[in-house]
Amino acid sequence: MIENNICLLTDSYKITHHYFYPKGTQKIYSYLESRVGAEFNKTIFYGLQYIIKKYLEGKIVTQEKIDEADRLMETHLGEGIFNREGWQYILDEFDGRLPIEINAVPEGTPVDVGNVLMTVENTDDKCYWLPNYLESLLLQVWYPSTVATLSAEVKKLANFYLDVTGSSKDNIDFMLHDFGYRGATSTESSMLCGSAHLLSFSGTDTIPALTVPENYYNDSNVYGFSVQATEHSVMTSLGQDGEIDQILNVIDNAKNGILSMVIDSYNYRNFLSEASNEGTELNDAIFKFLDIEGNKVVFRPDSGEHVSTTIDCLNILESGF
Repeated sequence: MIENNICLLTDSYKITHHYFYPKGTQKIYSYLESRVGAEFNKTIFYGLQYIIKKYLEGKIVTQEKIDEADRLMETHLGEGIFNREGWQYILDEFDGRLPIEINAVPEGTPVDVGNVLMTVENTDDKCYWLPNYLESLLLQVWYPSTVATLSAEVKKLANFYLDVTGSSKDNIDFMLHDFGYRGATSTESSMLCGSAHLLSFSGTDTIPALTVPENYYNDSNVYGFSVQATEHSVMTSLGQDGEIDQILNVIDNAKNGILSMVIDSYNYRNFLSEASNEGTELNDAIFKFLDIEGNKVVFRPDSGEHVSTTIDCLNILESGF
């Protein structure tokens, strides 16, 4: 099977539509909008250029793809249903390039719900069936747009409460961090949606997302950043009795910058009490690390109820720092 066969990147029912449109149809003009009733009143539009460059740009129709689609659809739907003539016309007349025009708002733009985000139309009268044939693929822009919108709304919320509490906004770009790679449906979705998050925040551990700006948006800048950090396999590698020794080993081998350490391998209160107790070997090691300009230590409680655990950790740390 040919990977990314454009003739097959659609829903089954759309294969049948070329003979359902009224006779003499020459133009289809389709549009995308976020419907009224959405959770937020604006949508951040993002991800279209990735889809275009990945799947729609250049000579993407070949004889092999047409033949494969024809063979597969004959079994899947029935004989004579696949629009072989239409795809052959695109190959012969346009050298396999799609005769469509796509217009859209600039990506990253907040757009009121109920307004047009993108339009698609055919540029050749014989290819009236093509715009909505591509709908299934183009509508995958909903996923990165949803992530971009949600991250933007979270940033609004963070700004609001920083204002209410009179707090500094110096670190706001890192207040929502993306650890989504392992939870994504695929590496591709992690790339696209991880880069959507970076429209609002700069913190990410989804490394594949860093490749999207340069590969698909002609932008060589790096927009996502992270820090050196441990996980439970690192912190428990000497067992419970050796936890402190392993913490000291981590601090001793850490590079300058920010060091994030998991603290709930066994008991986060014991961990923080040892770290906060002036005169302990761990407390001395932490302050030695912090003596270097620019260094920071992050204590990361990875379990428990979010609010109460955070407050508990802060109270313990306050007693020693």
